[in-house]
Amino acid sequence: MLPELTGCSPGDDDNPQPDPIANGELFTPASVRSRDGVLDIELTITETEVTVGQYTFMTRAYTGLKVNQGEASFSGATYTGSVPGPSIELRPGDKLKLKLINDLPDDGSAVDPQDCAMGSGGGGGHGGGHGAGTHNNSTNLHTHGLHVDPGPPGDDVFLVIGPGESYDFVFDIPRDIEMPDGTKANHPAGTYWYHPHMHGSTAIQVAGGMVGAIIIRDEERDDLDRLFSPEPGPGQGKEQLLVVGEYMIQTKDSCDGKTRLATYGEMGHSGPLPAGVDDFFHVNGQLNPVLRMRPSEVQRLRVLHTGFRAPLDIAFLRVPDDQLDATTALPKPDYDPFGYSCAASGGPPMLNRDELRARSATYYQVATDGITYGAPLKMPLADAVSEIEYVIPPGGRVDMLVQFDAGTYQMVALGYLDFVCWAPQVLATVIVSGDPDTSLQIPQVLTPPALYPSFDDMTKPGNEVTNTRQVEFAVTQDADGAHFLIDGRTFCMSRVDQCILLDAVEEWTIINKFTDTAGESIHPFHIHVNSFLVTSINGKTPAQPIWRDTCLIPTSGTNADGTLTFLSRFLHFQGQYVLHCHILEHEDEGMMQIVEVQTAACPAPPVDDSCEDQ
Repeated sequence: MLPELTGCSPGDDDNPQPDPIANGELFTPASVRSRDGVLDIELTITETEVTVGQYTFMTRAYTGLKVNQGEASFSGATYTGSVPGPSIELRPGDKLKLKLINDLPDDGSAVDPQDCAMGSGGGGGHGGGHGAGTHNNSTNLHTHGLHVDPGPPGDDVFLVIGPGESYDFVFDIPRDIEMPDGTKANHPAGTYWYHPHMHGSTAIQVAGGMVGAIIIRDEERDDLDRLFSPEPGPGQGKEQLLVVGEYMIQTKDSCDGKTRLATYGEMGHSGPLPAGVDDFFHVNGQLNPVLRMRPSEVQRLRVLHTGFRAPLDIAFLRVPDDQLDATTALPKPDYDPFGYSCAASGGPPMLNRDELRARSATYYQVATDGITYGAPLKMPLADAVSEIEYVIPPGGRVDMLVQFDAGTYQMVALGYLDFVCWAPQVLATVIVSGDPDTSLQIPQVLTPPALYPSFDDMTKPGNEVTNTRQVEFAVTQDADGAHFLIDGRTFCMSRVDQCILLDAVEEWTIINKFTDTAGESIHPFHIHVNSFLVTSINGKTPAQPIWRDTCLIPTSGTNADGTLTFLSRFLHFQGQYVLHCHILEHEDEGMMQIVEVQTAACPAPPVDDSCEDQ
């Protein structure tokens, strides 16, 4: 069995939380955008030192940016930054030319230290700084959520860019592409992101902060883009970008005592985290930044969960006036909004998430994973059939509209209990003060993107289901450690696991297998290129029909299997790409499959775990 949950992530003596620091105003990452239909940039990866809260450590990051064609939020043609990487803004019909330059040192001399604190290693059975792979400084680039060509020179996740190498990517953002019913569609305006997808080193690179936002804008067809802007004009509301990252830090390295990023052995641990390891969220590279609003003002928050492991359950909790500093309007240093933690004595941790969520100020979700709803969804959800409907998985995105009365609010992660107890944490502080702003109200109706029409009429072209399939996620445990499997196999670079006909409409059931040796835990399912509409969660119809590209596969809550069912259209693009668990350490350990979309008839699916790569 996986270790029992008797401990915690941050919150006990071996896992100290960062000391209180002065709240800074929300930092907005640098951004670049297209001009005349083209954005041509050079993005450089280097080692760099970052400071977050009390911690200073070395990591990998997108630190260099040169703009050859396009517009930028900074002066001059070049920029040196840190975490997160620069935001990339595009429109349907644009061409993105991106030269990715890998200036990391050779893999044989990677900066990752030996895993002294873990000895022979943890999850997956890997010791040393090089966990799942031996190429932590080789990389590539994935445009998470984009409906673009998965082949070279586009979103090719099989590409390897070694230290000292570079690659010229080209991404064409679809405009006026034909749909099965003869209508035309643009790529949905929305919130997406980019990150490495080098199998074997994805987790350690993303966990270090190699992430950045991709924003697709389309004021012509998207209601939210007409209503909100980072620099609002008359009649518009303000838009703010919140790139939520997740750092796992070793604060007591037994080799040299220095603070460093966690190794794969520490990242893959179950149960109480190893001594000295602290896991926490950050927002735009900051701890608990300050956002400011006026009473009754409506703002759009683009929330990207770029963390590698922990789910994100968000609420907005008002701070009692008597718990505020009269000068700054910030909460007093000793104010605790939670009343619970991961620390436990004599039993498993108890996280009273439901009780606290019910106290959240009202806010509205308007999009998930870049796809706008038909109407704002009042949060917290009153009729959800499962937490899967509102918990944001690693890799997921949610666009929110917030409108509050005067006061101070804390945007919080309520914590999560799975194979590790993820502690509750304040993500940001929202101070609402000044004269009321009633110039904009929450819209009542929105226009969903034409690329993802509903399945309400199953006789409509493009709605008839042409195939069904089941995919099984499971974790097993034996003397060699934990094994992260899909359909009983680990990832193989030479094996196509799911062959799909171009233009197919399929119903998939994803099974979260309960196993005798490892029990059950959640897995965030992610598939590239095409999003999907969730239709059933453990046999129940969701309260709201929501399109996603990343979704938690539920557990059953018993010794039975959990199930997630969805519908998806496989349109426009042929070639190979992947589906996988977006707990990225699980992906690196083999919880991934190759999908191939083709026009020819598909061969029979593989029946064993043979792999020519092994």
